Amino acid sequence: MARPRMIKIDFYVPTKTKDGKDIDPEKVDDIINQIWPRYRGGTKLTGTGYYRAKSGKDEVTESYLLSIITEYDKPFKADLKKFKETIRDELCQETVLITWHPIKVP
Repeated sequence: MARPRMIKIDFYVPTKTKDGKDIDPEKVDDIINQIWPRYRGGTKLTGTGYYRAKSGKDEVTESYLLSIITEYDKPFKADLKKFKETIRDELCQETVLITWHPIKVP
């Protein structure tokens, strides 16, 4: 029997708004709690993010990375678009980074 195709999805969730204001950690947790149940699990990591804003200014910010490993299914791209809009709108962001790639699970 063939194994299902698996993917890893990484959601980069900020801790500051596009204007540099701190985001309430409960609001971040609310967003994360909207995402992980769809995939029945996830791992939240913290780290420092570096990026160049549309203004051209280099920025450094603390952020969360929510990593999810799940089976590949056709609707997941629509889910990612919805979650990207939710993160952008609810956390006041210029843009949001979500990546995904196929993986092999032994």
